Amino acid sequence: MKDTIFALSTVPGLSAISIFRISGPNAFFLLKKITKTKVPENRVASLRRIIWEGEIIDKCIVIAFNKNDSYSGEKTVEIHCHGSIAIINKLASILTQYGSEFNIRPAEEGEFTRQAFYNGKMDLIQVEGLSDLLRAETEAQRKISFDSLDGVISKKVGVWKSKIVSILAFLEADIDFNDQDLGEVEVLNMISSLLELLKKELDNFKGVRSIKEGLSIAIIGPPNVGKSTLINHLSKRDVSLTSRIAGTTRDLIESKVQIKGNFVTFLDTAGLRKTNDIIEKKGITMLKKRLKEVVLKIVLVNKESDLETIGVKVSSDDLVFKAKADRGNNTRFKGISGKTGMGIKEAIDLIETKLPKFYSSDGVIATYRQQSKINNLVILLSDLTFNIKDGLDAELLAEKARDCLKIIEELTGRIDTEEVLGIIFKSFCIGK
Repeated sequence: MKDTIFALSTVPGLSAISIFRISGPNAFFLLKKITKTKVPENRVASLRRIIWEGEIIDKCIVIAFNKNDSYSGEKTVEIHCHGSIAIINKLASILTQYGSEFNIRPAEEGEFTRQAFYNGKMDLIQVEGLSDLLRAETEAQRKISFDSLDGVISKKVGVWKSKIVSILAFLEADIDFNDQDLGEVEVLNMISSLLELLKKELDNFKGVRSIKEGLSIAIIGPPNVGKSTLINHLSKRDVSLTSRIAGTTRDLIESKVQIKGNFVTFLDTAGLRKTNDIIEKKGITMLKKRLKEVVLKIVLVNKESDLETIGVKVSSDDLVFKAKADRGNNTRFKGISGKTGMGIKEAIDLIETKLPKFYSSDGVIATYRQQSKINNLVILLSDLTFNIKDGLDAELLAEKARDCLKIIEELTGRIDTEEVLGIIFKSFCIGK
């Protein structure tokens, strides 16, 4: 018999309301035991008293869900009790004391979602989407996570699966009717079309990484141009030491902030100049390596000729500003001042217009596991294309197509998922 599990699904501690979730075959039976009344109608909130040893413990709102209507796919009860620590502890104690007698136990991390997965209420991609959603810190992260949870990615995978099934059907038909031309060109076109979709998906994953990990923007320029003052202003705190002495910054100093619902990591960098200082030279070398990874640069200059002397190529995506513009501006560039805040809002507005170019967030694969599976699928389909052109036996071609189907099943979690599930659920809270 399946276990019935329970957990506090809200954050423990003083609050107006706390919610206990009970899920499993004995959930309704347990509810009748602790309320001494019948189970409410399906999905109808009802007021109930929790009674233990003749004493009323609390008055709660109770909602019962039939198997097909619950999050977990099991009979489920939610108890909305008052959020005092005393009531939470007492209710948890009551549920625990019923445990051994009625096969009821505390839930483990993510176990309600595990039940939902095993009961077909969600696939592995949706589980990963929920995991990401629970950890989302920005609006962009929320959006891509919810797309996964809402089944947007799963629907795409369903399309890919149907295409592979069609490919397999052609190849298996060729086994039975190998004396007829069933359309080798058509099969190759189908594979080519699917490969194009999958490769586009892998390209879009770079944008998802940027949303999850943050875009890096380097602030560069000659020494003592105001880079550290600017990053402090953008961060709204002192993250970098400022000084009138040139060459103060030797290491890369990072500050992560949110701009338009996305994480952006600003890098305060060593001043670019010729120097005999060994440590400063190392800082400049490290900077030039890191510049290869940033999406754009904010270049601060004192005069227009600084663009020539810093020794770094300025691309069309980069933004150039006249630094310390509160003292005046004799260049063609927009002025900015980290000291007074002059031009900062305009600079952030310009950065906002650049950001969409570096990420995509509409229903794309969102985890390294998904990327790895699609990579494997691309390799298999590419090999299949060559094998068809080389005239490999139809039985072997069909077997390779079945391997492609297996990868699709692994992607959605229909097979070979236990180890993956264990890793994912460790990041869940107990009540989820």
